Amino acid sequence: MKRTTLFRHTTPILALLACLALPCAAQAEVPPTRLAVVDYDKLLLESEPGKKIIAPMDALMKQKKAAALPIEAELKKLRAQAAQQADTATPQQLAALQRQFNDKLDDLRHFESEANADLDKQRAQSLGRFNQIAVPVIQSLGKELGYTMVLQLQKLPLIYLDPVADITDAAMLRLNASQ
Repeated sequence: MKRTTLFRHTTPILALLACLALPCAAQAEVPPTRLAVVDYDKLLLESEPGKKIIAPMDALMKQKKAAALPIEAELKKLRAQAAQQADTATPQQLAALQRQFNDKLDDLRHFESEANADLDKQRAQSLGRFNQIAVPVIQSLGKELGYTMVLQLQKLPLIYLDPVADITDAAMLRLNASQ
């Protein structure tokens, strides 16, 4: 297991244990910790604000895939041409075809790299906009329901979760109503 993966899973667990231990240390002064979880991915993918925010990202992804199709078609054509001429072409002709194929493959890799960078940028912007909408709603809901902490379901390696502690559906209703 990579060290970063270990820390990623260990840190939230240690923080959770520390929070749970606080009431034991000063039971008279600190009220018990009430934890809730929210399925943030579900909110992003299924809420109306999330769908609106994800739509441009999906459109960009489709646009990039469509733009890659001609390059991929050219690669397929060059591969077929090389296979067809394998027995009849001179070594120099085959070498020229191989260079063309390699150049086109480099073009595709460069395009994919730029497309991934564009998609990563769009994803970060989209998540930032969603966070600005969702986090205040989740915080408000958590306070109203008396929770001292609301955690993202995806960030914790849970063994058991009482469905009462999952406030995803309530957060979804609030998010949808906020639009």
